[in-house]
Amino acid sequence: MSRDFINKTLDQLKASLRLLVIPYLIVSVALFSVWLISRHYDILIDNFFREPAAILKFNPFLGVMSNLGVLLWTFSAAICLFVAVLLIKKGSRKIGAYLLYSGLLTFVLLVDDFCLLHEHIFPQYLNVSEKIFYVAYILAMLFFFTIFAKIILQTDYIILLIACAFLALSIVSDLVLRQTGIAVLIEDGFKLFGIVTWLIYFSRTCYQQTVILLKQSSQLGAGVERD
Repeated sequence: MSRDFINKTLDQLKASLRLLVIPYLIVSVALFSVWLISRHYDILIDNFFREPAAILKFNPFLGVMSNLGVLLWTFSAAICLFVAVLLIKKGSRKIGAYLLYSGLLTFVLLVDDFCLLHEHIFPQYLNVSEKIFYVAYILAMLFFFTIFAKIILQTDYIILLIACAFLALSIVSDLVLRQTGIAVLIEDGFKLFGIVTWLIYFSRTCYQQTVILLKQSSQLGAGVERD
């Protein structure tokens, strides 16, 4: 084994440790939080990690549409955050900030939907009304449209407005309709349409911005070569 290979491996190990330390700290905090919640609320640690279907022995298709919505939220958040970091590093700070805020907002919606924060966790364990969440989301969206209005108008904003309309209809259905039977189909149907449209909008916007960035990089590279 050559000295160059050993040095290269050691350098890569050091770089990898610097890259992994923050994600590993976040995972450690999450695991410690699970232990604290388990002790405080007398919940078996197994219940945090095993699949609900395995614990309760119910049909694995139960909640499949809700899980689909969570996956779609995840796709949207990942795409936005990845392209946001890419654009910010390349100097496109305004559109990068827009996608960063969008990704973080999507991540909050993802966690809320996945962990049932506004439906169960906060009302039952922290005595926080579900309506407070709705008010917070409305304010977050107003801030979103106010701060990034110029950027939004440069994108396919009609698709974004359709997504927001479906999500708003889902909230209204949740507040007005009795959540049984067909009402559940209506509310969650609106939400699923909203999530799908949200994903389409941000996937398209991120793709367009990535293409623009690649063209700019290509033109810059060609200009350097000519010089």
